[in-house]
Amino acid sequence: MKQREEGKSLKELLQDCNGLVEELRAKLKLKIDDILALRKQLDLAREETQLAELKYNKLKDAIEKESNDRLNKLRGANDD
Repeated sequence: MKQREEGKSLKELLQDCNGLVEELRAKLKLKIDDILALRKQLDLAREETQLAELKYNKLKDAIEKESNDRLNKLRGANDD
């Protein structure tokens, strides 16, 4: 109410408050958009990580299988 004492009418105070509310809404919308963009990037990074893990595990399994197959062949040749 100190502003009202400085000569501002109630209507002017309400207009100022409405202006501030609109400004805050605009800032909030920008921040929400930023958060949504960051979440999208995070989801994409998670998907890429999962894909890399799947590729890694598939390659690791193939290497282990090949290694075991060679060892089994060598053992079979030594048993003869």
